[in-house]
Amino acid sequence: MVIDAYHVWWDPEVYAQIRRAAGRILGFHVSDWIVPLPDPLLGRGLMGDGVIEFRRLRGAVQAAGYRGPIEVEIFNRALWDLPPDEAMAAVASRFAECV
Repeated sequence: MVIDAYHVWWDPEVYAQIRRAAGRILGFHVSDWIVPLPDPLLGRGLMGDGVIEFRRLRGAVQAAGYRGPIEVEIFNRALWDLPPDEAMAAVASRFAECV
């Protein structure tokens, strides 16, 4: 099972379901839900641009035993259009700050 913050953050049962998945979590993906959502496919934001509580989600995923990598998965044309060094610096900074 992979926990993708973008797809589960809103579920009132998310923390109970993460606990239930203990020992079976194979991945954890992060990107933020921007309000209002600019585009359903290419509107994912950098962590901190939206409403997802990443530190709480990460804590729950780690408490469930996951120790693997955290994948930043941002489908966003504006981010993709930045020079690669600038995009990576923004992603790394936001990851450290928010996740």
